Amino acid sequence: MAKLDLHKNTIGDFHRNLMDYYAQAGEKHKRHSGEFVKHIGNFTVPEFNIDYLKVKDRTILRDRNWGSKAEWRDYMMSKGYNKVNTTLKMVEAEDLPSKLIVILDKFDIKLPNFTMNIQPPGSVVPAHEDTWRLWYDKHPELAKKYTFEDAALFLVFITRQEKGHFFSADTTNINWEPGDVFEMPYYCNHSTANAGFTPKMLVQCLGIKI
Repeated sequence: MAKLDLHKNTIGDFHRNLMDYYAQAGEKHKRHSGEFVKHIGNFTVPEFNIDYLKVKDRTILRDRNWGSKAEWRDYMMSKGYNKVNTTLKMVEAEDLPSKLIVILDKFDIKLPNFTMNIQPPGSVVPAHEDTWRLWYDKHPELAKKYTFEDAALFLVFITRQEKGHFFSADTTNINWEPGDVFEMPYYCNHSTANAGFTPKMLVQCLGIKI
């Protein structure tokens, strides 16, 4: 099998061999120059009650079919990560408050997928590159058309940064206020942690560049 190419092969191609994706994204990360994240704006976060939203489990090392990503799971577990210390909750796009969607829809991307991540105290997300699984699951046919080079990734912080709240892009620790929006390349290795006492919430916005 010929080696896949991030510039030529589609998102769908790489989802059949995610360890190849991790290797190539890692190399692209190493070649990157300059800052990994760019602050592009801020908006007023609308009030909403999280208790009324449909919250699902998105624990990183939860029990599931890992497919071509099993090697990544095994490596993370060998380093001490498990389904207890990587607890994560999510609210998918269709369940987000409409007042928030109105704001998110203003991003200059097409085929967007918005996911709110809720990280409780004591939880971490190990350093990784995103594989766009939720976007892929929503657009499996279009994933055969677009490459990762077509991808756009935005982070929207919903809650205030409290003591112990961390988000690192490479070795850069982001400082944020509620409503801050950052752009980050798809291949950026990043990690998050909540060593505080309140949930940390952000919306991950994935889409295709216009």
